[in-house]
Amino acid sequence: MSEIKIVSIDIDGTLLNDRREITQEVKASIQQALAKGVKIVITTGRPLPGVRDILADLGISGDDQYVITYNGGLVQTASGKKTLFHQPLDLQAFQKINAFMINQDTYVQVETKDAAYTTNHKINHWASFENSLVDLPLFVLDKTSDLDQIEFIKAIANAESDELDIVQAAVPNEISSLVNVIRSTANNLEFIDKNASKGNALLALADLLGVKQVETMAIGDQANDYSMIQQAGVGVAMKNAIADLKAIANYQTTSNNQSGVAHAINRFVLDE
Repeated sequence: MSEIKIVSIDIDGTLLNDRREITQEVKASIQQALAKGVKIVITTGRPLPGVRDILADLGISGDDQYVITYNGGLVQTASGKKTLFHQPLDLQAFQKINAFMINQDTYVQVETKDAAYTTNHKINHWASFENSLVDLPLFVLDKTSDLDQIEFIKAIANAESDELDIVQAAVPNEISSLVNVIRSTANNLEFIDKNASKGNALLALADLLGVKQVETMAIGDQANDYSMIQQAGVGVAMKNAIADLKAIANYQTTSNNQSGVAHAINRFVLDE
């Protein structure tokens, strides 16, 4: 087996346990991998401000470490000073998404590197929770055309899970043909550029760093992790992952509550 040089790791349900903690076992394995020169790339639907505390806790910092945010819409250095890969969402696509969400009576917003914007004047508690979690200020606009001079990366709908089940099933081909529609959590439905995915971002980063596809590993648990599990040299599904992800993974590790990330890194990176 090829030596693993990049490990892409999802956050919720993967890196974090159900208490939203990084276990000492996971932290130790990541720090050993970093000391070996392996790039540990936190790969998430969140923006960079929403992962800074996690990066700091793991000791991932500087211009020679990397993070994949917005479900692959953006690849940045951990310092945030340099963007390596960027796939913005088209305004016209969002206008169609926004009109659909208004028809569904469902809240939706768009996000840039450092802020969120919506034309919905009624902010639900799921949106408030999400913006607080990822540390994004929210600006309420009067109309979508006010976004004309703003480059945003994704749109995200926030609602009760059963409401989003209905909305996701109703997304018309007019929208799904333009963008990737993904479920990152039960209460989030996200829309990103067709060329943006965790898998594409991982391979773009690997190419920039001169790392072969077979030298990459990805670890995840949800539908938005599908592309990176499928495209990485070694795709690892958590024991708590959805069935579709387990079906395409090369290996199934233990659950997020059993330090599954550590077990995968120990096996494929540290040879323990």
